[in-house]
Amino acid sequence: DRSSEHVDQTPPNQSSYIVSGDRSSELSYDPAAFPSNLPLQQIQGGKSRLTYKMPQGADRAQIFINSHGRPLKARVELWLGPIRRVHFIDIACMNGAETPYRGCIKFKNTDSAGPQTLEISTSDDQAFPALVGVDIMTPDRSKERQAVFDAIWKSSTKLYSQGDKTVRSIPIADHVKSVQLLVWSKDVGKKSFKANVEFLQGPNCKRQYYELQCGGGTQPYHAVFEVPGNGWTMRWTNTKTLHDGSHEFVVVPYELEDDAPAESDEMAPYYNGFAERSDEFGYANSLGPHGNRVWH
Repeated sequence: DRSSEHVDQTPPNQSSYIVSGDRSSELSYDPAAFPSNLPLQQIQGGKSRLTYKMPQGADRAQIFINSHGRPLKARVELWLGPIRRVHFIDIACMNGAETPYRGCIKFKNTDSAGPQTLEISTSDDQAFPALVGVDIMTPDRSKERQAVFDAIWKSSTKLYSQGDKTVRSIPIADHVKSVQLLVWSKDVGKKSFKANVEFLQGPNCKRQYYELQCGGGTQPYHAVFEVPGNGWTMRWTNTKTLHDGSHEFVVVPYELEDDAPAESDEMAPYYNGFAERSDEFGYANSLGPHGNRVWH
C-alpha cells in the first residue's frame, strides 16, 4: 500500500493524502486551457520587464513562462492602480524548458475595479532570460473556466492550511505527469493568502520553488506544474500569520504519463483573448507593447 509510506509524515490531525488518479483531467484536453503554444516574447535577464494593460471588462488571464533549458527566474505581479499589488508570484525553477510556469489568475473586473496592469519581469542575473506568453480571456471564456474550476473544487479533497509557517508535504504518484493547484479562501475567511510552494524530487532536492501571494479579490488561483519522472513531493508552507492566513487548496492530477493528450504544434485557440482583431489594442498579436519581439 503506497499510502502507508507517508503516514508518519502527515500531521496527526490531518488525514494522509497522495496526488494520484486513474485518468487525466478533462481540462487537459481543452487546447485553450493553460496553453503552451502561445506567441512568446523573450525578456532578457537583469530585471527586464513586460507590462500588459488589462482590457476593459477583463477579469481573468492565462500566463505561460519558460526558458530554453536554463534556470527560470521570473516574477509575475498584478497592479491595481500605481501602488497596490493584488497578485504576486516569484518563480525559481532549475530548468524552465522541463518545468515551465502555467498559471491562470482571476482578478476584479476592470469595469468596476479600475485599470489593472500585469507586469512580468526577470531576476537581477543577466544570464537568465525568459519566454513569456499571455492570454487575456474574454468574459464568456472566463465564466466557462470558472464553471470548470468549481466542478474540480467541489469534487476534490480540500487541504486546509492555517498559517504561521504550517507545512504540508504531499507526495505525488510516479505515474502523474503534471498536477493542477487550486487555491481559494472563500470558505475559511475570504482573506488573502501567502505561501511558499516547493516541488522536490528525491531527498530535499528543490527543483521548483514559488513564492505565491493572492489578495482576496484575486482568487481563485489555478495553475499547472510539471512533475516529470519519479519521486516528486509538493511542500506547502503558509507564510501568513496564524489568525489571518487560513485558506484551502486542492492538488490533483492534470496529466498522467499514459493518458496525457497529444501535444500540438498549432497555435492555441483564442490566444489573442479579448481582441476581435490581432491589432485591436495596437499591440499586434501579443496583447503587449512589444509585438516586434514575438518569438517564433
